[in-house]
Amino acid sequence: MTYTTDRLIEDLIGTLRSQRNAAEELRQLPLDLLHERPAPERWSVAEVLEHMNLSSGHYLRRVQRIYAGRKEGIRKSENYVPGSFGERSVRAMRPDAQGRITWRMRTLWLFEPRTDRVVGHASLDRFVNVIDGFIDVLQIARDHGWEGPRVTSTLGPLLRFKLGDAIRFPVAHQERHMLQIQRTLEQLNA
Repeated sequence: MTYTTDRLIEDLIGTLRSQRNAAEELRQLPLDLLHERPAPERWSVAEVLEHMNLSSGHYLRRVQRIYAGRKEGIRKSENYVPGSFGERSVRAMRPDAQGRITWRMRTLWLFEPRTDRVVGHASLDRFVNVIDGFIDVLQIARDHGWEGPRVTSTLGPLLRFKLGDAIRFPVAHQERHMLQIQRTLEQLNA
């Protein structure tokens, strides 16, 4: 699979802006609703937000470090060819056109929302900052490219994403969880 780099970056920025708008709408909800679980074994909206902060934050910090440096090894190209691990991971994370999650994955304990960090508006603020961070990085990638360096996945150093995939993957993961938030609120009749 080959993507036009500029188009892919614009699509990702568009997705992130939609996610940001949806996140901002959550500010209108009562705080207790953000903390309410639809069932004892299901996460609350605030817990979902904190999970995304943990997971996406892993990739954002690493990508920001790469772009904050002298950008050595980063190349710009007209087309982007994802890595096979990256492409499979993005496709597995992203909901299908009907909003179905086709591949279920258990959350690693490291990315379980920590009770002490799950505070409705604080978790929401951190998530909006993560989104803004990815938008900033993508704007830098437009000028400098996103080919070259590799980013260690959350599964460890044996699985490393190409730089572009290390941005695409968390955005797809967030798509999945934004859908989860929507369904959680529907279950809570919000």
